[in-house]
Amino acid sequence: MYLKTLTLFGFGQFHDRTFNLERGLNVLVGPNEAGKSTLTQFITAILFGFPTKKHPELRYEPLDGSRFGGAITFVQDATQYQVTRVDGPRGGTVTLRNLTLDLELPASQLAKLLAPVDAQLFQNVYALNEMRLGQVFQASKQDLTTHLQHVGAVGSDDWLVQAKRLDQRAEEAYKPQGRKPLLNDLLRQHQDLQAKLDKANTAYQTYWQLLQDQATAKHRQAALREQLATHRQTVTHWTQLQQQWPTFQRWQALGTAQQQPTTGFTQADATELERLQNQLTASQATAKTNQSRLKDLQAHAQLPALFQQYLKVSEQVDPLFDQVPAVTAQAQERTRLMATVQELTQRSTAIEQQVANANGQMPRPFSLATTQELKQQQADLQLANQKRRRLQQELNRLNDQYQQAQPTRQQRNPLADKQLGWLAAGLLVLVGAMFLPGTLFKLVGAALGIAVGYYGVFIVDGETPASRELQGLTADIRDVQAQLREGGQRIDALTNRIDAIGEAHGLDHLPHEQWFGAQAAIGEWERLTQQLQATHTQLTALQATLDQFQQAVTAVLPQLAGQSVTSQTTQLRQLQTTQQRLVAQNGELAGLTDRIQQDHTAVARAQQAVRTFLQTRNVADTAAFYQRYQQIQNQDNVTAQRQALATQLGTTLADLQALPDQATLDQHVTTAQQAQQTTQQQLDATTTQLATLSGQLEHLTASGTQTALRQRLANLETQMRTVTQGWLTDRLTSRWISATLVAASGDRLPRIVDQASEYYAQLTENRYTKLELTSETLRVQRADGTWLPVGQLSRGTAEQLDLAMKLAFAVVMQAQAAMPLVIDDGLVNFDARRRQAAYALLLTLSQHLQIILLTADPVAAQAAAGKYVVRLTTQEGD
Repeated sequence: MYLKTLTLFGFGQFHDRTFNLERGLNVLVGPNEAGKSTLTQFITAILFGFPTKKHPELRYEPLDGSRFGGAITFVQDATQYQVTRVDGPRGGTVTLRNLTLDLELPASQLAKLLAPVDAQLFQNVYALNEMRLGQVFQASKQDLTTHLQHVGAVGSDDWLVQAKRLDQRAEEAYKPQGRKPLLNDLLRQHQDLQAKLDKANTAYQTYWQLLQDQATAKHRQAALREQLATHRQTVTHWTQLQQQWPTFQRWQALGTAQQQPTTGFTQADATELERLQNQLTASQATAKTNQSRLKDLQAHAQLPALFQQYLKVSEQVDPLFDQVPAVTAQAQERTRLMATVQELTQRSTAIEQQVANANGQMPRPFSLATTQELKQQQADLQLANQKRRRLQQELNRLNDQYQQAQPTRQQRNPLADKQLGWLAAGLLVLVGAMFLPGTLFKLVGAALGIAVGYYGVFIVDGETPASRELQGLTADIRDVQAQLREGGQRIDALTNRIDAIGEAHGLDHLPHEQWFGAQAAIGEWERLTQQLQATHTQLTALQATLDQFQQAVTAVLPQLAGQSVTSQTTQLRQLQTTQQRLVAQNGELAGLTDRIQQDHTAVARAQQAVRTFLQTRNVADTAAFYQRYQQIQNQDNVTAQRQALATQLGTTLADLQALPDQATLDQHVTTAQQAQQTTQQQLDATTTQLATLSGQLEHLTASGTQTALRQRLANLETQMRTVTQGWLTDRLTSRWISATLVAASGDRLPRIVDQASEYYAQLTENRYTKLELTSETLRVQRADGTWLPVGQLSRGTAEQLDLAMKLAFAVVMQAQAAMPLVIDDGLVNFDARRRQAAYALLLTLSQHLQIILLTADPVAAQAAAGKYVVRLTTQEGD
C-alpha cells in the first residue's frame, strides 16, 4: 500500500492544497512552521479519524474557517482508492470510493483495508517523530519489553493493557512486604483477633461473675430511679405551693374590700356627659366665630388706595386679570432658562479650558475618513517603531559578535603563520625557476611559484571559519543598518503625516495620544453651543412678552411702575380677590345677625342639658361626677385583679386554703427535700458501683466477647479466602496473557531483532553490531564485544535503536501490514554522519516501502537525489 495524493480542504494552516506522492522515497523539505507536523497529523486523521474536541491541539481545525477535512488517494493490491473525511461525529464523516471501478464503498470497509494496522499501531510504528523515537530512551526494561511486544504481535495493545490492569489490581490486594494492600491488612487483623480470643478464654469465669453483679446493680438502680422520680414530684408540688404563697396572700387581701353601688355612673353615663359638653363647646365656638366675622366685615369697609385707583380704570385692568396665570408661568420659565444658560456656559467653558489652544480656538472634529486614516497611520507608526527596536537590538548583537570575532594583537594567528609559509614557498619556487635551463622551464616554475603564493594568501584565508564568520557578520550588519535607515525614513514620513492632520484640525497643541479622546469633548462642545444659542433665542422671545405685559400694567396703574413682574402679578391677584369679596359681602351681612341670635339660643339649651344630667345624679358639677366615676372604676379593677389571681393559682388554690399558715408549708418542703436527697445518694452509690463493674468488664472484654470474637474471626477468614481467590485469578490471568503474547510474537520477533541489528549497525557506522532481547531486558553489543543496556546509551543513539526496530518491523511485517512510513523531523538528534547513514538506509528501504520524510534539513534533499522532493515554505502553509 502506498499514498498517491494528499488533498487538504481545510486542515491547520493549509486550505485547498494538494500534494502528490511517489511510490518510493518522498522528501518534503521546509523550515519550522512550514506545515510538516500538520501533514503528519493529516495522514493519521484522514485514515483513522479526527481526535475528539477534548484535544483541540491535535485536531488542527482550519484557521481561516474553511471546511475541516480532506482526502487521501492510495493504492493497494493494484486498486486505487480515495478516502474522504470531513468534520462530523465519531471521528468525522467518511466517504470511501474505489476509483479503479468507480464504485462507492461503505465507510466500514476502510478499517478492513487498513487491517491489521489501527490508529495506535500506526502512531507507535509508522508515524515517527522525535518524541516517539525518544520513548525507548525513557522506558524502563519492562516498558521496553512491552513496547517491542507491541511491535512483534499485532493487536496486542488491549491484552497488554488488560494484563497491566490485572497486575495493578493484584498488587492492591497483596504484596509480600506491603502494609497497605487489603490481604496484608486482613492477615494483621486475623493475628490480632486470635490473640484477643485467647485472652477472652482465660478470663471467662470472672467475666460471668461480674455480669451477675452488674445485673443486680442495674435492678437496684431502676428501683431507686423510680423512688427518686416520686420524691422529685413531691418536692416540686410543695415548692410550687411555697412559690405561690405570696400570690395567695394578695388574693386573700383583695377579698376584704367593700362593694359600693354603681347606678348612674357607668361608662355609658360618662360618654353621655362627654357628648353634652361637646355640644356646649361647639355652640360656643360657632357663636364666637360668627361674632369675629361680623367685626371683620365692619373693618373691611375701608378700601386701600390701589383698589380705589383700580375702580377708576377697571375696564382697562380687568383684561389683565386673565393674563396673570400665563405671565406667572412665563416668569418661572424665564428663571429656568436663565439657570440653563448659566449651566451650559459653565460646561462649555470647562471644555474650552481642556481642549482649546492658547488663542482660545476650539479644534475641528475629524471626519470618518480622517479618523480611519489617523488610526491606520498610528498603527503603522507603532509597528515601525517596534521593528526599529528589534533591528537595533539585532544590530547591537551583531556588533558584539563582530567585536568578539576580531582577533586581538596578543593572540598568535596560526593562519597568518600558515600564509607566510605558503608565501615563502612560492617565492622560493619563483626564484629557483630563474636558474632552470630553458625558457619553458623558467615560465612553468614562475607560474608554479605564483600559484603557490596565491593559494597561501587568498585561498587559505578565504577558507578559514574565522574569516567566513567575519564576512557573514559584516554583511548582516550592513543589511540591518540599511533596514534601520529605511525604517527611520518610514517613521519620519508617518510622523509628518500625523502632524499634518493634527495641524489641519487645530490639534497640534495636544499630544497624539489625546486626539481621539478630544473628539468626544469637541462634539460635546458643539452640542452645548447649539443648545446655548437655542436657549438664548427662547429667553429673548420670553423677555419681550414679559416686557410688553409690564408696559400694559404700568400704563393703567402708574403706582406699579418699576416693580418686578412677580410683584405686579401678586398685586393684581389681590385686586381681583378684593373685587370678588366685595360682591359677596353685601349679602353676607344681611344673614350674619340672625345666625348670631340662633347661636346664643343653642348655647343656653346645651347648658341646661348639662345641669339636668348632673342634678339627676346628686352631684354639684362635672368634677364631682368624674371623681365618683373613678371610685367605681377602681372597685371594678380590684374585682378583676382578684379573679386574675384566682386564675393564676388554678388548682393549687384549694391546697393553699387547706394550709393553716406559711410555717406548715415550709416544714412540708424541708421534709420532701431530705427524702429526695437520701434517695439521690443511694442512686449515686449504685451508679458508681455500675461504672466500676463496667470498667472491669471492659478491661476483660477489650477485644470482644468470645462469641463475638469467634464470629468476627470466621467473617474475616471468609473475606480472606475471597480476596485470595481474586488475587490468584488476577495474577494467573496476567501471567497467561504475557505468555500468550510472547508465544504469539515468537515467530516474528527474532526476525525483527536480527533485521534491526543489521539496520542499527548501519545507522551507528558499525559501532554497535548486535541486539539481544530477553523477557526482561534489551541490550546492545559494541564492536569490541561489550554489552550495554539501553539506559547507558545517549539520547541520539537510543533514538537510532528505536528507528532501527521500527524500520525492521515495517520490513518484516510488510506482507501482513504494508503501510507507508511517515517521519516528521525524527532525525534531529542524529549527528551529521549518522544522519547521512540514516538517509542512505531510507533510500535503500524505499525500493520496497513508501517513505515520506518531512524535515527541515536541506541535506536530505541532496541525499535523495533522483527521488521525489517537495519544498515547503511558510508562505505555502498560509
